[in-house]
Order: sequence, then C-alpha cells, then structure tokens
Amino acid sequence: MPSEFNNPGRYSGPVYQGSVINNYGNVVPSVVAREELEAGLALLVSLPTNTVPGASPLPLHSRMPLSRNPLFVGRDQDLQQTARTIKTGEAAAVAAMTGLGGIGKTQLASEFVHRYGQFFAGGVFWLNFAKAEDVPGEVARCGGAAGLALRDNFDELAEAVQIDLVLAAWSSLLPRLLIFDNCEDEGLLCRWRPTTGGARVLLTSRRAVWPPALGVQPLPLGVLSRGASVALLRKHRPDLSEDDPDLAAIAEELGYLPLALHLAGSYLQKYRHSPIGRPVTYLAELRRPDLLDHLSLVGGDYSPTGHERHVANTFGLSFDKLAPADATDALARAALFRAACFALGEPIPRELLKASLGYDLNDGAAARLAEDALSRAVQLGLIDQQASGDLTLHRLLAAYLKRVAGDEQAIAQDAVEQAVGKAAQGLNAAGYPAPLTAWRPHLRAITDAADGRSSRHAAVLLAARGHHLRMIADFASARVAYERALSITEKAFGPDHPHVAANVSHLGTVLHDLGDFAGARAAYERALAIDEKAFGPGHPEVARVLSTLGTVLRDLGDFAGARAAHERALAIDEKVFGPDHPDIATIVSNLGLVLEDLGDLVAARAAYERALAIDEEAFGPDHFTVAIRANNLGSVLGDLGDLAGARAAYERALAIDEKTFGPDHPNVARDANNLGGVRWRLGDLAGARAAYELALAIAEKAFGPGHPTVVTITNNLGGLLGDLGDRLPLVRSPDNAKRL
Repeated sequence: MPSEFNNPGRYSGPVYQGSVINNYGNVVPSVVAREELEAGLALLVSLPTNTVPGASPLPLHSRMPLSRNPLFVGRDQDLQQTARTIKTGEAAAVAAMTGLGGIGKTQLASEFVHRYGQFFAGGVFWLNFAKAEDVPGEVARCGGAAGLALRDNFDELAEAVQIDLVLAAWSSLLPRLLIFDNCEDEGLLCRWRPTTGGARVLLTSRRAVWPPALGVQPLPLGVLSRGASVALLRKHRPDLSEDDPDLAAIAEELGYLPLALHLAGSYLQKYRHSPIGRPVTYLAELRRPDLLDHLSLVGGDYSPTGHERHVANTFGLSFDKLAPADATDALARAALFRAACFALGEPIPRELLKASLGYDLNDGAAARLAEDALSRAVQLGLIDQQASGDLTLHRLLAAYLKRVAGDEQAIAQDAVEQAVGKAAQGLNAAGYPAPLTAWRPHLRAITDAADGRSSRHAAVLLAARGHHLRMIADFASARVAYERALSITEKAFGPDHPHVAANVSHLGTVLHDLGDFAGARAAYERALAIDEKAFGPGHPEVARVLSTLGTVLRDLGDFAGARAAHERALAIDEKVFGPDHPDIATIVSNLGLVLEDLGDLVAARAAYERALAIDEEAFGPDHFTVAIRANNLGSVLGDLGDLAGARAAYERALAIDEKTFGPDHPNVARDANNLGGVRWRLGDLAGARAAYELALAIAEKAFGPGHPTVVTITNNLGGLLGDLGDRLPLVRSPDNAKRL
C-alpha cells in the first residue's frame, strides 16, 4: 500500500494563473492510503454547519501558532457561515474573511481553527501572508517536525525541496485547512493556493473585492453586536453588570469595533481600583474630540493575535497605501475625507458621495475614475460597500480621517455641504418625501455641521431640511429650520434681499400648516413686497407668492382678496409660461377653491378640470399634485350633486396620497375627511365613520388637539355619531359637513 508522502515528481512546465506562476504546476500530489482518505472525507462530512462545536485539539501534524483566545465572544453566525462555505465549496476552494482593520478577522479565523480544525484529518496550517518574502519560509516550516514531519532529515533539505514536499502533501485528496492570514495580494494567493486536492483555503484580508476568476468566496465581517460588545468588555471586568448603561454607551462610542473594545476592556481592567477605571469616567473621556488619542486606544499589554494594538495605527496600515501622487489613490483619499463628513455609521448613497467629488460624472473618463477610486477604498478595507452600492464608514475610521486630512478637511466639508444641498433641493422639488427619507440622517448631520461652522451653505441646507420636514408633516421642526435659515440670510444679505424673501415665504408656508393664518399672511405680504421691488410686478416669483397669499386670505375668509391675488398670479404666469404650464395648474386650482367658496360652482369645476388635465399631462396619473386636483374636483362635484363622481375623485386622491406619503400624512387625513363626507351623504354611515376616525387620528398626531383641521374633523365625526345614535348630534348634517 502506498504511503501518503511520495517523492514529488515533476510536470513538464509551470502553471500560470493570469500572469502569475502557480507553484503547484511542477508538483505531483502525494498519494493517500484509501482507508485514511475515506476516514478523512467522512470526518469532513461530519463538520456541523448549523451549530458551533466546542473547542478541540487539532489533528496531528497541524501547525497553529495562535492559542485560543479566552476572551472571544459572539460571532456564532460568522463561524457557521464560514463552516458552510468551507464545507460545501469545491476542493481547493478559497473563503475570505474580509473587513476593516481591527474588525477581528484574524481572531475569528483563529477561533474557527480551534473549533472546526478537528474535522480536517490532514491537519490545519496557519501561514502569515503579510510579507511576500516571508511566505516561502512559512510554507517550508509546515513540513518540519513541528508540522507534517515529512522527512527525518527535512530540516537539512534545501528550502525549494522542502516547499515542493509540502505542496505535494497539500495537493493530495486528504482534506486540510490552510489559513492565509493577512493575504492582501492576489498574486500571492494565485502563487500559493492549491490547484487540486482536498485542501481548503481560508484567508483573512482587508481586501473586500477579489477578481471573480479567482473564485474567492467573500465572508465580509461586521462589527460586534451590542450584546457581544458588552460581553467582551465584561470579559475584562466581570464585576460590572451586563445591564450597566455606561458599558453599552462605551461600546456604541467605539462603534462596536473588536480591537477598540479589547483595548477599552484592558484599560478598564488595569485601572479597576481607580476612579479613572469607572465606566462613567471613561465614557466621558471617550466623548472628547481627541478620541483616538486616548491612552486606552494607543496600545495595550497583550494582543491575542500579535497584531497592532493601536487603533489609529491599524487604520493607517491601510490608509498609507493610498499614494497621493497616483490619480486614483488621490481621489480615493478625497472620497474618504468626504465620507467622514456624513452621518456616522449611516449608509452613504453612492451617487451622493461621488457628486461631492466635484467631477462631471456625465463624462465617461471622470465617471470611471470616481468608480475606480471608490473601489480602491473598498479594496483596502477602508469603507464597506453594501449590495446596493451604498457605502458605510466606521465612526472611529471617520475620526481618524478627520485627523489626518489636515487642510483637506475644510475642502471636503464644503464639497459635501454643496453636494447634499443641491441633491436635497432636487429631491424636494419632485415633491415626494421617500427619496430623501432614505438619507435624512445625513441631511440632518451635515446641516447641523454647516450651521455650527457658519458655512456659506448653511441657509440652503436648512431650507432644504425644512422642505423635507414639511413633506413628512413634522411642521414644528420645519418651522425651526426655516426660522434659522431666515436668520442667516437676513444677517448675510440684509432685510430686503430676494434670498430673504424666499425664506420668509418658506416660513409662511409652515405657519399656514400650523394654523397661524395671521402669521402666514404677514410672511407672504413681506415676501411679496421684497420680490415686487427686486423683480418687478410681472415676475413669476411674484406670481408664486401671490398664489400662496391667496390661499391664506381664503382661510381668513377674505374671498375677494383671495380671488384678486390668484387672478393676478394667473395673468402673470400665463403671460410668462403659456396656458399649460404646471405652475398654471396650481394657481388655477387655488382660484377654483375661491370660486367654489363664492358659489360659482360651474366656474370652479372648470378650473379644477383644467388644473387636473395640466398635471396629468405633465406628471402622469399618479402624481401627488393629481391627488390635490382630484380632491378639489370631488368637492365641487359633491356640491353639484354628483355624489358618485365625488366619491370616485376622493378615493383616487386617497390612494395616490397613501402611496406617495404613507398612511399617516396630513394629506391622507384631508382625503379621508372629504371621503367621509360624501359617504355620509350617500348613506354609508359605517364607511363615513371609518374615514373620519382615520382622518382624526392622523390629524391629531400631526397637528395636536387645537388645530383647526382637528376641530373640523372632530365636528364632522360628532355630527355623524349623532346620526348613528352614539351621542347627541351637533348642529350638523351630511350636507354641511365641512371639507378640508
């Protein structure tokens, strides 16, 4: 029966993988006895993938320089996923634990070895791939007495012969586990990975993206969970409670990064008998601006993996690979400095980050350079890339980047503020809150930073934030944002500048929303006076303010004044834009409301139908402005006695608004209230009650109990309940239920 380790034979030539010579090309795989091979394969089949086995001694002849870390916590899902990838992969498969420096890749690989290595009959072999020149020696040492023990005189053989003997063993069919720790170079992987046989390769790397041709199965690692982070801190300080809120806050402040948590735990343990070792004291120190310079994060007494124990230096190992003289690397640096300006820990929209780079992304060469730069940052493990393409920067790495950016930090901040302000304005103009909702934390964080540093972009950002808050019905917060934007523009431009008029008008809209009609009227009139002086009486901006003024005059009961304002605005815009512009639809619709109030129902209906036709043509049948027009049309149809038509119009408006704004928006309350009225008139009392109750719940949440909208809906519901016999009716009937 042949032994496993035959003398390595030679093939006629080397094997190339791309431009790299694979070292196994001239090696004949060692032969394994059938019984030993069958037992080894059966052992691998028994490897569990849905549970984590206990730690166990490794098979004979393994080479594992790292002992098991008694402080290891969590990561069960990562261990199981690694087990599944390794077990179900093809022979000579490669799995890669990837992630940010300090994320715990080497530690997790070590834990995997001590728990799952027992299922690899051919042994486990740990190699340090950090330096290419050291790898041949690492491989050769696997064949000596402390490893495979391939020959009695193995240590006397030339290194090239030693390597061939080891590679021959690794090419055999017997399952083995090879760990390539800190493998960042695809050429090294190509050179040293087995091309055949039963060995599996598990590598650790900051490199998140590998060429598809290599067949590497990435296993990206995230930070620890909150519970595991607290557990890791308590490994160092078991005297502290797992419910200690300061421990949880420390973990959050450190972004749940394992290296930082290990160093923090070591610090708390070292100074456990001193006030500075109290979690509350340590937490306060971490919250200072110079977080990364804290003594706890710049070193430690012992590292289980022998890796860098300095958080900033750990990040520097990757960041320093970006060469400022290289165009791609320089842009990657710029992108990272900009990423550090976004909200901590929140996914950054890819297109938004690229927009902040200042390139014309419609230019093919510029677009490719931007993508190459982001890929370079991802490849170095400096930023995480989600399946959607969005990017996430760890909060500690953001602190590091702000520290090393120097003069580039102000440039990055300005670029991000400009890009975010422009993007937010564009999304707000579309009228839908959903696209901006996805990155609302960034708008808030960047706006606050801009305001705090008196940025030239602060007022624009505050106004954009106010617009979005209005769309999601957070009117109180929108008012604060608008008032701050107004204060900044007044200080910058004086009281009579058009920029001031714009912000005064914005403030007027939210005062109108909040039911402060007198305040809204004063704001609109001020804005109108500024714009007439700045642009002249026939400018579209004057028309816009006139139309908004008309809406509040109507709410104040000044129907004649409202009609005059709308008719003047309509004359201006028809002259400037023609009869079918979307701005015309808004003014015509508002004019229709006044005509309806004045009892001219035929003219009101014509106005609503004209506005609806314009918006359907401009925006399509499901746009939120179409809902406004349909709602108004439903009102006049009801007044004209076409109750079925009114109900259909209100139901259409309700469906559009629920889809556009969500089920809890004031627009939905408006539609539901109006639908309730027409259902009541049609005798559908149960349907009317459901509609009114929905409208009231939304309005109370959005406006509070004293708002005119809430009062109106409450009165409508009260009248209906009277008809239903639930309580004495108010002086109200289906025909005088008030619409919104």
